[in-house]
Amino acid sequence: MLVALLLLANLGFFALARGWLQPYVGLSTQHEREPQRLAAQVNPESVRVRAVGAAASTPDASCIQAGPFSAGQIESIESALALALRAPTSWQRQPAEMAGDAREPQFWLRVEQPDEALRQRLQELVATLPGSQVSACAATR
Repeated sequence: MLVALLLLANLGFFALARGWLQPYVGLSTQHEREPQRLAAQVNPESVRVRAVGAAASTPDASCIQAGPFSAGQIESIESALALALRAPTSWQRQPAEMAGDAREPQFWLRVEQPDEALRQRLQELVATLPGSQVSACAATR
């Protein structure tokens, strides 16, 4: 009786290992046979592989924005960035939405595809100005 039970268990495992039971019970030992997972992927081309250390140090943003700044502040920040960075980098000045108590226009500085030197220099400049910040760009801007 024990031999028959062991033989039956071995035959069951053999059928499972071969994938013969997968259509009937949904079990398989072969994980590469999951085309439904590949078909269910959303935008797989947008996945970027990074080194282990780079993922923690670099935010996952292809665009950053800094602000809000007054007209005088944004001019001084733009000139400081132009002096500090040797590589030609472009940024855009965008008007910020006016708050009810704002007396002068406010601006955001938007940078597409920033390198690490620009990101760090912008962080340093913004740290000296109260109420300003550097963040990933909003999708609606």
